[in-house]
Amino acid sequence: MNKKVTRFLTGTALLLFIAGWSPILGQTEEQIKKFKKEREVYFTEELELTDAEAKTFWPLYDDFHNRKMKLVEDERNTYSYAYKNADNLTKEEILEILAKVGKLKEDQLKLEAEYYQDKFMKALPAKKVLKLGKVEWDFRRHLMRELRGRGHGDQSNRDGRPGGGQGSTSKSPPPMDHF
Repeated sequence: MNKKVTRFLTGTALLLFIAGWSPILGQTEEQIKKFKKEREVYFTEELELTDAEAKTFWPLYDDFHNRKMKLVEDERNTYSYAYKNADNLTKEEILEILAKVGKLKEDQLKLEAEYYQDKFMKALPAKKVLKLGKVEWDFRRHLMRELRGRGHGDQSNRDGRPGGGQGSTSKSPPPMDHF
């Protein structure tokens, strides 16, 4: 059973890493500031924010993003701990870890609902709030392309085609639990 748990935890940790949050983890303060500035410019242009909308939106979004990143980091750390200690964990400890991860995922969904259905709606027109999910998704894809362009990633998928694999030209937003 421990091998199954280890494989599960490894796979989940890998998915968390590639979920789009990795570009800003472990970066210098200067790199984080550059990331935030680039994100602000990208979102402002794509959402066509007015000055008044931007002034209200950005403090909210920064708070949302920081809180979301904390939850993602807690989830990643929980899986990291579980993976490193998988051979020594009891079934009860494993169940506690899985319950903690489930709670963290629930907290992420509650946070998204709080911001998307309430706080962002007070700062932006409904159509811009709806578009925000797609803009977030497209920005992550933009960052990944930029990283690949700098030689930080393979620019082809397994069958040798350029790009990010199946659906790489699609710009559909992910389900809300992947923001």
